[in-house]
Amino acid sequence: MAKSVIAYVTLTVSTTAVGLSSASTPITHAATGAIITLETAQIRWRADGTAPTSTTGHIMDISDILDFSEGNWRDILNRIQFIRTGSTDGALKITLLRTF
Repeated sequence: MAKSVIAYVTLTVSTTAVGLSSASTPITHAATGAIITLETAQIRWRADGTAPTSTTGHIMDISDILDFSEGNWRDILNRIQFIRTGSTDGALKITLLRTF
């Protein structure tokens, strides 16, 4: 299957949990995959439909990568949410992919 990059966006992760739909791109819903890297500060994430908190969820440290590029991850991408763990906002760099 062929893949295409459909967007590159930055998502600020602060004190309220945010999902990829907060990334200010109208085509986020069309994505079937993504590569997500973290800059600036540690965050937490969950993909089970429940919002993470600053103390619950998977830890993501600066330079960590979430790679959802193989397969169809649409459901996960629609449910994943992020929140910062400390006093500094995190910055996610997100490449959204679509499989044809």
